[in-house]
Amino acid sequence: MKKQFLSILLFSFLMMFSGVNIASAEIEDPVLSVEVNLNSEIEPDTATVKFFVVNSGTNVNEIKTKNDKIVNTAIAEIKKKLNSNESVKTIAYRVNNIYSYKDKIRIFQKYEVTNGFQVKIKDTAKVADIIKIATDNGVKRVDSLNFYVENSEEACNKLMAQAIKTAKNRVNYLAGAAGVQVARLKNINPYCSLNSNYVQPRLYNAMAKSVMADGAASEESAIESIEPGTINFSARVNMSYYLK
Repeated sequence: MKKQFLSILLFSFLMMFSGVNIASAEIEDPVLSVEVNLNSEIEPDTATVKFFVVNSGTNVNEIKTKNDKIVNTAIAEIKKKLNSNESVKTIAYRVNNIYSYKDKIRIFQKYEVTNGFQVKIKDTAKVADIIKIATDNGVKRVDSLNFYVENSEEACNKLMAQAIKTAKNRVNYLAGAAGVQVARLKNINPYCSLNSNYVQPRLYNAMAKSVMADGAASEESAIESIEPGTINFSARVNMSYYLK
């Protein structure tokens, strides 16, 4: 009886320190994982374009007055074409001293005054008209034409939801083909990205170069429309399900 008790005690001691629990040992459920990638081309719904007026001379007040007149006139004409959800804002105002150097001595030459403003346009079809209004009113520098989707998060959410739905259908199809059933979701990892939303049409380049070089757009370089193109959204989702 004493030997039997010692044997039971020794067995319990070994099981405790070995970390093995035979009664509670379980086999993990099998898992089925899928990955889905979707792409979507979306037309941009917003455009921004930046305009700059740069003049120089020795009388800084005269240059400021000249710049202000050009900018104020251009903005006033542009605002006539804008809707309530479109806007104009100032983005730059600089006065720089321009120097030359002779025998290591700095010599003042003139002042350079820069005024800049940005126009936000929701009706992308009228971008070319806005640029023409600005250049017709003395604006010689046009920069950074940018088309984009203003609510990109909403577009991403819709595409990720579609990717998740596709992944769920794929899991059910593969499980059925394997003769098993889907039990419950283990994990899900959705991701969305979009390509660069900066668009610079070739026709716009030609006009901008002509404007900066000649001071006004020539008839040959003037354009009737600017195509904003499309923006590519990409969604990816990884999903894993336990199987019965």
